[in-house]
Amino acid sequence: MNIIGRVQTRLDQAGEVMERGRVNMAEGGIAAENDMRNAFWRCVLCRRGDDCRDWLAAGRTDIPDFCPNRGIYVKYSRREGGHEA
Repeated sequence: MNIIGRVQTRLDQAGEVMERGRVNMAEGGIAAENDMRNAFWRCVLCRRGDDCRDWLAAGRTDIPDFCPNRGIYVKYSRREGGHEA
């Protein structure tokens, strides 16, 4: 897979994890913008892409423990007591 394809795949995975985890950064202001940018780059460079793909294929809705963005996602999750938009 070329680099553009890998980036797109990872961004798609990040979006799906955020959707399933009910992550909402829409009203988090500048801090959320910085967190989102960092989360996307962390996802693109993550070595756990296969684990993430398997997690998504299993239909899970929790935020995976192995995810390096878990802290950010929980922070803005409406499900786990994080940011309410």
